[in-house]
Parts: sequence; structure tokens; C-alpha cells
Amino acid sequence: MQVLKGEYKQELMRTLSVSDLVIYGMVFMLPIAPFALFGIIGQVAHGLVPLVYALSAVAMAFTARSYMVMSKEFPLAGSVYTYTCFGINEVAGFFAGWLVFLDYIICPGLLSVISAAAMNSLVPFIPRWTWILVFIAFGTSLNLVGINLTARANRFMLYGMMLVLLIFMAVGLSALYGGKGHGHLTFASLYTPSAFSWSAIATGVLIGSTNFLGFDAITTLGEEVRHEQKHLMGFAGLLTLTIIALLFIAQTWLAADLAPGAHVISPDTAFYDISRYAGGNGLFALTSISTALAFGVPCTIVCQSAITRIIFAMGRDGQFPRVFAKVHPKTKQPYVANLFVAGVSLLVALVFQNRIDELALFQNFGALSAFLLVNASLIGYFWVKKGSRNLVSHMVLPLLGFSIVAALLFAMRPATLRMGLTWLTIGTVYYVTMRFAFRRAVAIEV
Repeated sequence: MQVLKGEYKQELMRTLSVSDLVIYGMVFMLPIAPFALFGIIGQVAHGLVPLVYALSAVAMAFTARSYMVMSKEFPLAGSVYTYTCFGINEVAGFFAGWLVFLDYIICPGLLSVISAAAMNSLVPFIPRWTWILVFIAFGTSLNLVGINLTARANRFMLYGMMLVLLIFMAVGLSALYGGKGHGHLTFASLYTPSAFSWSAIATGVLIGSTNFLGFDAITTLGEEVRHEQKHLMGFAGLLTLTIIALLFIAQTWLAADLAPGAHVISPDTAFYDISRYAGGNGLFALTSISTALAFGVPCTIVCQSAITRIIFAMGRDGQFPRVFAKVHPKTKQPYVANLFVAGVSLLVALVFQNRIDELALFQNFGALSAFLLVNASLIGYFWVKKGSRNLVSHMVLPLLGFSIVAALLFAMRPATLRMGLTWLTIGTVYYVTMRFAFRRAVAIEV
């Protein structure tokens, strides 16, 4: 079966606007994500957290730009899987989907475990597995009902996170200029010669970049964007990355200038400890509880939605069982894929509920490996297949994106790389079995 650009039957509901996409991306990346990683990044980067987030955003911007170019050319569901199929070939497309499948299929379970652990510490008599069930059930229900309801829920939850951030910024600035911390905003956390080292910053960027993984999820909704705005899908991803970067820099800059006077118990609780110093137990509770809920509810919902669309696209093309391409006649949602993701997420979360670190090892490998293929696909499609000779747009910029992502991958721990290579081996066995043992026809030819 040959499927060319634009020849897919429109099955999903095109109701989303650019603002819906930006909100979706912001919810995925979480405006308050630095609450959880501030202390960890500060420890490895010698306190230069705002600088780390600024450099992380620049590093991701090249890949975000590649997504923007490819999504404009192919406004379809499937994101990196679709782009790699058309930009390179069907085999590379399968492995792109397989890699991002690893990232997204683990993500809902991991997020529910993180939030369940936080909620269990706040309410000890409710076990973790109960919170895991609640978070996954809630996210699945919203995704099954329809993309419109999910978009409205995303908007509501984004407003909640922005309100929490606004309260922290207002109380924090009042405390800072009231004499706490440095007493005013300084540039010490943006650049201090004695604290700066490339190796420390590189390690910080590797960690900080995890908070920017999510701009790519916008492109999984390629077949649910209004026809008149579908060419702006990639722009929405780049805009989201920019907004989130500014929010990350602002809040960590303030926290870093408050930090000198705070009693920080551990890197894991640094931001919350600084919040207590700035605004008492009330602000401490607000920042810690909102972080737990943000990871467990809105982020889980959008993460599940993203992997569902990728599984739907791969099922439609015969890379996965075609049952995953089934769309509910009323809600226009890929409900089989959605239920499958919920089941896998629940299983993963319950098995690894006390081993968060092992789950987290996988995430970046899948996402960053897929980013490599997006940048390579842009070169493959425009420079090789279309014969373009636009050196900057179709060669230099994606090559820079590829190089940055490759450097981040090589900086990963050996254990992470071994686990990732094991996943690739499993994917290879699956592909060879499907392609040659079962004689499954190639789904996409360009």
C-alpha cells in the first residue's frame, strides 16, 4: 500500500487552534517544572541555574525549528515517525517511532509515580498505588472523551500553574527587596567567573533539557488542527519553547538570588525550602503540592495524548497492529490506542512505583534519539530528495541541531545508553519479524 502526502483519510477532528497548541505544549513542559529540578541543577552547575535554562533552550531551538519546517510540509499525526518516513525511508521511520514510543509510553507512568510519591508523603495513609490509579484513570478519561474537552482542561490547568508561579514571583520579589537573600536581583546566577566551567554547565544542560522535552508533542496533533491554521503548527512549538524558556529563567533567577539566606535541606527540596524562606509554610505548601499535582494530572494527560497519536499513526501504516488505528465514531478519538497506553502506563507505574530512577533513565534516550532523526529527516527530504540547495535552512541549521543532540546523548551515563541500545535491539527483532516472517507490506513509500 502506498500512502503519499495528503492522501490519508481525515478521521480525527480538526478543531484545535494555534492557542490550543501553545497551551498543550506549555502544559506538557510545565511552567513550574524548575520547582522540582532547581536544586539538582544548581548543585551540578554551581548555582548558575538561569544560565543553564537559557542555554538548554538555545540547544533545543535548533531541533524545534526542524520540527517547525517538517510539520509545515507534513501536517499529519505521527510527528517524528511521519517526518522520518517521508524524509528518509520507512525503516528509519519505524525506528523513529520506536524511539519516541519509548519516551512517551513510559512518560505517563513515570509522572504518575512521581506525583504518587509526593502525594503519599503528604497523605501517608493513602498508598502510592491508589494515587497511581487515580492519576492514570483521570488522564485516560479526559483523553477518551475528546480533544475539545482535553483542550479546555489544559487551559484551566495552565491557568492554575501560572497563578502559582505568579504568587511565588510576587511573594519572592517582595521578600528579596525586603532584605532577604541578596536583597535585590543580581547577575550572579547568570554568570560568575569563579563558578563557571564548561563541564559543569554541560551537565546542567543535559538535566535542564529534560524540562524542554515536549515542544515536539505539539506536532503529534497534526490532524486535529484547524485547516486554516495547520501550517502554523511548527511555529506554535517554537513559540511555546520561547515562552517556557522565559518563565524558567525568571523563576530560577529569583530563586537563586533568594537562596543565600535560605536553609536548604537537600537539592531535591531546594526550591520548596527557598519558598518557605520567602513566604513561610503557606508558600512552601503551595509550591510543593502544586508540583506534585502538575506532574500527575496535566502533564500525564498531554503525554498520554501524544503517544496515543503516534501509536495511531503507526497502526494506520501497519507498523503496529492496525487495531490501534481505530477511531471512535462519536468522539473521533483513537480509543484503542488510548486504552493500550493507559494499560501499559498503569503496569509500568505499579511495577516501578518504588524505583523512579530506573524509569527516568529511559526517557531522555528515546526523545533525544528521535530528535536526531528529525534533524536528519529535514536534510534527507529537502537536500537529498527534493534537491534543495538552501545551505543554511536545509543543511547547516538541522546539522547544528543534530550535533547538539548527539553531544547530549554522548554525555549520558553508560547505564542509560545500554538500556537504550537494548530497546533498539528489541525493536529490530520486532521489525524483522513483522517485515520478513509475516511479510508485512511497506506502509509508506516516498
